[in-house]
Amino acid sequence: MKWRKLVRMLHRDIGYAATALTLAYSISGIAVNHMEDWNPNYSFETVEVDIGPLPTESYDAMEAAVVERLELPPELVKGRFMETETQLRVFFGEGEEVAVDTVTGKGSIKRIDTHPLIYEVNVLHLNNIKGWWTWIADLFAVSLIVLAITGMLMIKGRLGFWGRGKWFVAAGLAIPVGFIAYMYFGA
Repeated sequence: MKWRKLVRMLHRDIGYAATALTLAYSISGIAVNHMEDWNPNYSFETVEVDIGPLPTESYDAMEAAVVERLELPPELVKGRFMETETQLRVFFGEGEEVAVDTVTGKGSIKRIDTHPLIYEVNVLHLNNIKGWWTWIADLFAVSLIVLAITGMLMIKGRLGFWGRGKWFVAAGLAIPVGFIAYMYFGA
């Protein structure tokens, strides 16, 4: 078997195998590149509530009334504090909270939800789960290296690497090199 045919087969099959991860990493990359514009992992919602005046005998009683009246699972409560003389905050879940006036019972619930799919691909991309995923991510990185090299070697002649391909590779290389130079020597 000729080596160029082997290179094309490797490039094709590794490319097929890497398609899903390439899409996941690409979607996540776009999402995290724009974190200053929006939170790619979570959406936040604030809902106004009116649960009536709270009991005044103790903080435990106030917390219990909030949990009961809003039908929150008590096991999710992480803590509470009196922000002012009449403003109680009860924390539950992951960053979710209730703020309520103990006299009037008016307040708000801040809820947090994950963005479906984007949250999961960000967890994979940022390797938040570690363990076996680190090895999978490393294998994916190696497969991208193989794809880059086999892609340059697949075609011969004027359309191959030594023809016009070298100029495209040089242009692609100039972009990160230029940004790194700017990072160290730029304005």
